[in-house]
Amino acid sequence: MKCETCGALNDVDAAFCKGCGTKLGLSECSKCGAPTDPDALFCSKCGFELAANVPANSKNCQSCGFVNPPAAVYCKRCNQKIL
Repeated sequence: MKCETCGALNDVDAAFCKGCGTKLGLSECSKCGAPTDPDALFCSKCGFELAANVPANSKNCQSCGFVNPPAAVYCKRCNQKIL
């Protein structure tokens, strides 16, 4: 799981980031209740699209397709500059 604060990659079951100590929280699939990574686009258990309610002003990364927040300059998944 990638830390939203510092970008460090952590174990899936980690409670705190090994890079900065920030508490890591798993999201939950609204369809089946399975735990999901915060940056997951689909539930790995049932396949439900987790990004269904993404705001219209969000920015899609041209490199990896990840849906980023409106103020993002660099992609939160691949760190490429968003054009």
